[in-house]
Amino acid sequence: MKIAVESIESKLNEPFFFEFKEIAITAISKYIEAIKEFEASGLRRDLTCFKGNQAEESINSHFCGIADEIVNSEALQVLDALRYSFVCYAYNGLHQLYTRQENECWHPKIVLTEILEPNDIDSLPQVLTLYRGCDISELENLSFGQAWSTSLESAKKFAYTNYLGQDWFDENSRIVLETRYPRDHVLFSNQSIEYEVVVDVDKLDSVRKHA
Repeated sequence: MKIAVESIESKLNEPFFFEFKEIAITAISKYIEAIKEFEASGLRRDLTCFKGNQAEESINSHFCGIADEIVNSEALQVLDALRYSFVCYAYNGLHQLYTRQENECWHPKIVLTEILEPNDIDSLPQVLTLYRGCDISELENLSFGQAWSTSLESAKKFAYTNYLGQDWFDENSRIVLETRYPRDHVLFSNQSIEYEVVVDVDKLDSVRKHA
C-alpha cells in the first residue's frame, strides 16, 4: 500500500494554500517523526484503549497548536485531513489508514498494491459480481477507483445518497458500474456494512454501466 504523494503535492500547490504550504510540510515531518519514535520504542498499539498512544497525542497536539492560528477554513480542512491520516496510521498502521480514510472531501489518495490483512477474502466466491457508485467520468476515462462492493444497494448509496450534501455532488453525473472480477486478484475484503472489495484496477475487465 502507498500514499500517492502526488495527491498531496497537488493539493499543497493549489493557489489558495500557498501561504500554508510550509506549515503543512513542517507538520508532515513532525507527524512522521512522532510515528517513528513510537514504533522505535517497542510499545505495542493498544486498540482497546480510548486514550491515544504517544504518537497520536503528539500529532493531535501539534495540529491543535497550528489550528488556533488559521482562520482559512479550506486550508484548515486540508491540514486536518493530513492530521487524520497520520493519526489513523499511528493508531493501527496500514489497515486503519486504508479502512478509515475519508471520502466526503479531500484526503490523501491511498492505493493498495498488495493484500491488506486482516480480511475475509476466503469467504468470497471464485468469481465476483462487483458494483461501484461513482462519477460517470470514471467510465468515460476508464480510470476506476479501487473500492467496489458485492452489494448493489451499497453501491447505489455511494452513487446517489452518501455524498448528497457535498458541493461537488451532481446527481446527473452519478452512475453505478458493474463488473466481474476474480477472487485471486482481490487485495482486501470486508463483507460487512458496505460489503467492500478492493481490486487491482489493472486487472479490471469489461466494466459497464449497471442496467
